[in-house]
Amino acid sequence: MRPSDFIRTGIINLSRRRVRTSLTALSMAIGVMCILMLVSVGIGYEQAYRESIEAMGSLTKIDVTQKNGSNGKIAILNKKAVAAFKGIDGVEAVTPVLQSTAYLKSGKYITMVKLYGIDMDTAASFGIAPIEGEPPKKGTRLMPELMATDDLAASFAEPDTWKEAIDRNGKPLIDLMRANVKMTFDYASLVGDYTEGEDGRAVPLGQSLRASVTGICSAMNYTYSCSAFLHMDTLKAIDGNSNAAADKNAAEYPLVWVKVSNANDVMEIASLIRSAGFETYSLTDMLESVKEQTARIQGLLFAIGAVALLVAGLCIANTMMMAINERRTEVGILKVLGSELRDIAAMFLTEAAMIGLLGGLVGIGLSFALRAALNGMLSEMDVRSVMPVWLAGFALAFSVVIAVISALIPAMNAMRISPLCAMRDE
Repeated sequence: MRPSDFIRTGIINLSRRRVRTSLTALSMAIGVMCILMLVSVGIGYEQAYRESIEAMGSLTKIDVTQKNGSNGKIAILNKKAVAAFKGIDGVEAVTPVLQSTAYLKSGKYITMVKLYGIDMDTAASFGIAPIEGEPPKKGTRLMPELMATDDLAASFAEPDTWKEAIDRNGKPLIDLMRANVKMTFDYASLVGDYTEGEDGRAVPLGQSLRASVTGICSAMNYTYSCSAFLHMDTLKAIDGNSNAAADKNAAEYPLVWVKVSNANDVMEIASLIRSAGFETYSLTDMLESVKEQTARIQGLLFAIGAVALLVAGLCIANTMMMAINERRTEVGILKVLGSELRDIAAMFLTEAAMIGLLGGLVGIGLSFALRAALNGMLSEMDVRSVMPVWLAGFALAFSVVIAVISALIPAMNAMRISPLCAMRDE
């Protein structure tokens, strides 16, 4: 028999018993819906975590630091190491990072700022680009140029009352790019504290610089909250504490950022850097742990859904056994007419596959309808159902396979029916 003959015969036989076929297909549809909804919630859980991790910064950035310890030879994080990182295939940009804390004052308002001294030529590769103004140049030692994050202006407050420098609408009162901004590394100099000089006169504590804010960039979802970026050489010049203490085992740079071109290469490049004797950290490390956790959750959810599909498979097996008992005479006549045993088995397996296909399609339709309702009801709980096309296709194929497997034993029983017994029973 040709495949088209099996399909035509299957449609005729199933249509004769519409109620039984519909109920069996419905049981399969419920099983498919259970698998789709449970697994899609697991995928949505992973996606939500991925989005929250991506909001914390770039998945393609690797933080490199020097290992602690003084025993034996250790890899030094210096210019030679930075040059080696730049030579790794797949690395887009590398910059040493110096960090320091300073204080800014504009009018009567004061705030603390975290300074990042980096190679500003690589800033755009790390997502540090001005959304207003322009990147800072080196400026001068007495007037350094900065690029501030977009939340820094709102962090200013009065030093005595700590009343924030914002209006009723939450808008900052200070425009950093146009205001007169002073910067110091000694808080005492901002509040006007003095000390006695050699000649007995009062001398201001610390040194204040006039900072020029040339641009505003994103804080990247608080990753660089209340921060400012400037040229590394400029930070070295205005704050000697920004560099590490120099001994033979001390890092020239406390931190180096490595930007990888492709997120798929991050783990490999990080492993290569670690093998050279350095410590690494990237958000991809966190994402990998989340993937492992969600894989276990999805496996559990799939197993729960598979139980429902197994019950549907038993329904199909029962339906096919009933169909074979009712059609014993038909099977006997086919054998007398010379039909091959595999054709008889294929006839019943085709009918089972058609029930599985019908149930799978209905289950997919129910799942998409339920997903829309679920996403609406649980949106405040940040629970979502994400149903990619491949998942629907997998569920459809899985339902057909389960249906065929469930019908194997009934089909084998049909192959063993004796023509004489079948005719005698009639």
